[in-house]
Amino acid sequence: MGKNIFAVALLSTLFAVSLLYDVKLAVVFLLMIICLVFISRSELAVINIYFFVYLAFAGFADRLSFSLSGSQSINLLGILNIMMILFFYIRLKDFIQVKREYWNKSIIYPILLFSLYLILTTPFSVSLSVSVRGLTRVLAAFSFYLLTYFVVVNNNNIEKKIFKFITTIFIVLLICGIVEYIVGYNIFYGRSITNLIYRDSQVIQSFERIRTSFPHASWYSFALLIFLPLYLYFFMRKIDGKYLYRLLPFLFLLNILLTFTRIAWAAVALQLILFLFLFKYKKILRFALPLGIIFVFAGKQIVSRAATVDSSALGRLELFQYALSIFKDHPLFGSGIGTFFELSAYRFDKNIAAHGDYMKMFAETGIFGGIGYVILLFTMIVFAIKNLKENDFAKVALLMLVSFMIFSITDNGLSYSHIFWGLLGICNGLIVRGNSQKNTFAIELK
Repeated sequence: MGKNIFAVALLSTLFAVSLLYDVKLAVVFLLMIICLVFISRSELAVINIYFFVYLAFAGFADRLSFSLSGSQSINLLGILNIMMILFFYIRLKDFIQVKREYWNKSIIYPILLFSLYLILTTPFSVSLSVSVRGLTRVLAAFSFYLLTYFVVVNNNNIEKKIFKFITTIFIVLLICGIVEYIVGYNIFYGRSITNLIYRDSQVIQSFERIRTSFPHASWYSFALLIFLPLYLYFFMRKIDGKYLYRLLPFLFLLNILLTFTRIAWAAVALQLILFLFLFKYKKILRFALPLGIIFVFAGKQIVSRAATVDSSALGRLELFQYALSIFKDHPLFGSGIGTFFELSAYRFDKNIAAHGDYMKMFAETGIFGGIGYVILLFTMIVFAIKNLKENDFAKVALLMLVSFMIFSITDNGLSYSHIFWGLLGICNGLIVRGNSQKNTFAIELK
């Protein structure tokens, strides 16, 4: 409670001071105060709000910005990320007091150490203001992971409430995605969903790519890709609402196909293969008929999209070469987290995202940051593999991790990875909580 009061008092002071200088900055602090007072009453509310924002509102929140001075501004998404970091800091004292076995070093310390590295190297950035923003985004994602982890290990059955809330969001999104493809129009952004494919400045193809409320089709495919393993698991194990959970994985796969995101297709194919291997479950073959029907009607477009080498695909090679040049110029600490997008304007005359998380991390955080990021992901994979026989959520986590790493080869999963880290935190929390309960039961039997 003391930290809550301190945080509100600090923000109130900043709010009062900012009124003397900039009204827009004062509005930012006022929003932060309101959010803090509201969400500090319920950890579940924080988690649900954050999932809602990154599943249904991120594109709009990213555009709702407040100009501070000159070219400097802060958007609503940035405010929410700051709030997530602040909220986790407030709750940290409570989390430290949870059972010792819940402090699993293999899935907590790598996150904390990598976060510390990013903080310490940010002052070496070529653009401090840009890196502070990038650091805020990454720390918010990691804070979300730790928050969901500690909340789940410390509260039995709370994950069911979170999953029900997320399922409600996805039902709306999945239906909107199908309707969007049928009518060829996105109601959230008020535009046609036709996407033109270029090569050498010439239009060579066009596809109807759905994205629902997300800013881009690849972002929507990423969200579907990350949550698909969870709903494949529900498809297998769920008793209540079994008809709904039989339908949802099919709708997920249909929507992923209709995003026409090739790297997501490759990751899903690997997911399904691993799913059969991990669960050895023949029900997954029920997808063969509906997917076969989809392929009959859209097969020509799917094959064409998969086989086309367009300007986007060729441009990724040039982006990789540019990232390598940044790494050569800043081999130790990188150019600074989040700076690739800004620096790209010097090479391409416009700001372009990295389209590859691994090369992005090496360019922005140097040799130690790039290796540290890969180690962080592999640490999570090792933890999941060690618990495959004990907990089905370890299998869900493994499928998520593999698909995330595949997607990150040619796209920007790290830029909007908050939902990934949040869901991974829930899965790891369920694994650790389950192991602790089994150990307690075994001791009681003795």
